[in-house]
Amino acid sequence: MREKARFVMATMQERLRTLGGDWSRVTAIDIYTAHPIHEFLAGEILRPAGPAAIHGVRWYPSRPPIQGLDYEMDLRGVARELVLPTR
Repeated sequence: MREKARFVMATMQERLRTLGGDWSRVTAIDIYTAHPIHEFLAGEILRPAGPAAIHGVRWYPSRPPIQGLDYEMDLRGVARELVLPTR
């Protein structure tokens, strides 16, 4: 999983660069995997995320929504996020 996380972080870095962004504009990091992430979270995710690490990581301990994947990650950067309560 460490290798997969490292590969995905490199891919995300390249995508941010391609879009003209950087980690300082990321406000959410979501990880989807049924495997434990605690052994590589600091070194492979939070440290490379730099300023985005202040927001933490949301880990969804489940299989990614794409069949055949063991690890998936998404990022977003918003100026304001509104979360509506559920009833």
